[in-house]
Amino acid sequence: MKKLLSLGGTLVKGGIFFLLPLVLFVVILEKAVQIIRPLSDLMRKSLGLANNQVITPFIFSVLVVLFCCLIAGIIAKRGLGKKMMSWIENNVLVLFPGYKLIKTTFEQRAGIRENHDFPVVLVPIDGWMLAYIVEELEDNQVVVFVPSAPDPWSGNLVIFDREKVKHTKLTKADVSKMSRTLGVGSREILKKKF
Repeated sequence: MKKLLSLGGTLVKGGIFFLLPLVLFVVILEKAVQIIRPLSDLMRKSLGLANNQVITPFIFSVLVVLFCCLIAGIIAKRGLGKKMMSWIENNVLVLFPGYKLIKTTFEQRAGIRENHDFPVVLVPIDGWMLAYIVEELEDNQVVVFVPSAPDPWSGNLVIFDREKVKHTKLTKADVSKMSRTLGVGSREILKKKF
């Protein structure tokens, strides 16, 4: 009975973590379509597609939302858009713990940003702790983010002298995995990484 309950709990947790991003995407898309629907109906009528059975109001609204996302992406990559996004990131989004780390991780996974990885290092805090170098300072110092376990997105920022930091071959994925499992299975991950 215990094994059955454990299996059921695992399946439910796995299902939730698999379905949650999918459900959030659908809900956000549905809200965007509802907001854009009056404009898309007006556009369909002006383009003479009001009676078209293939391009339904919903499909046309989705196309308009995707077009708006494309335009917003182009604007975000150019002058004023870059300045606006930079200001939002530097003044608003920094208030959310771990935002920059999460952002770069998702950008790498999505293939938007490559070759920008926070190096994983060991820092001397009550023994050796895993950390990410997030910024290099003058005077031969570095700012490191020391993640906590089991939630690697929370932790502390600490400034160290560069020579006190030991570099590793670990990746952010390795550190996240060890944090989530509270170090169980670390031996295999740590082999040949120092």
